[in-house]
Amino acid sequence: MSIKKLFITLILISLVILPATPAMAEQHTVSDIADQIICQCGCGMVLSSCTHTECSVGGPMEALIGEKLAQNESGEEIIQFFVAQYGEQVLAEPPKQGFNLVLWVLTPIAILVGGVVIYLAVKTWVQRGRQSSISARSEEEDEEYHKRLEKELEEFSEGGFR
Repeated sequence: MSIKKLFITLILISLVILPATPAMAEQHTVSDIADQIICQCGCGMVLSSCTHTECSVGGPMEALIGEKLAQNESGEEIIQFFVAQYGEQVLAEPPKQGFNLVLWVLTPIAILVGGVVIYLAVKTWVQRGRQSSISARSEEEDEEYHKRLEKELEEFSEGGFR
């Protein structure tokens, strides 16, 4: 019981102390910001991943990010600079507002609906498979096939291959 009380006390103390600690200042690096921006050379890749040998845009964009970080601009200010210069298509992740919000909401819903449709289709196929039974042939049908087989074997043994 003593260990349980100690554990609960430590949790409560940590819940009280942690919110009181000052938040660390956000330090952005060039690669952090370059991960949020699409290279404008036409490759469609994130700026930090653009590896085209003929890319004349990626290097200067990263250098500009470095300069702006050296001037103590925040990451958000740098991203807004690129949005003002190139438009929203420069963003690797579209903002969750306007028409983009509709896409953010509809994508998971469409995936869920598709999953439900697939589940229901498979369920009905399995049920149909269980319901259909293989009907055994009657003795009359077996006798008919047996007579036919005997007749064909007789004809084959008499005539052989033609």
